[in-house]
Amino acid sequence: MTIEIYEATLKHDTGTTMLRVFSLSGKQGAIQQITTTEGCPECAIVDIVKIDDDTKQQDMKAKTIEEAEELAKDKSLEKKHRDETVHIIYCNRTEYFFIDTGGLIRLWEQSFGYYVNGVYTAEKSHS
Repeated sequence: MTIEIYEATLKHDTGTTMLRVFSLSGKQGAIQQITTTEGCPECAIVDIVKIDDDTKQQDMKAKTIEEAEELAKDKSLEKKHRDETVHIIYCNRTEYFFIDTGGLIRLWEQSFGYYVNGVYTAEKSHS
C-alpha cells in the first residue's frame, strides 16, 4: 500500500479553498475523503492533482522532534510563508515527523505544535 498525496481545489459559496489529502486508495479515495469530511458534493471539487514525492517534500521530513522543530521554524521564517501556520505532525505509521502548512491530522498522526513567523506553540498533550 502506498500513501499518495493530492491537492484539491474546492469551490464554495464564499470562494475557493485548497486542501491537501493523503490517500491510500488513489484519486477516487481522495475525492471520497473530501466529500465526506467537507460535506460537499463531488462537483464542488474543481481540481484535484496528485503531488509527486519530490525532493522538496522529502526535505520536510525528520526523524527527531529537534530536527522537525528546526525545519518548521526555518520554513515559517521564509517570506512566502509569512503569517502562515507551519505544523509539526508525527506519523505513527512511518515514525517520522512531517512539516507542512496543511494542518489536517489523520487517525495515525498527532500534532506536536506549530510555528507562525518563527514563534512556536506546543500542543497541550502528546500521549
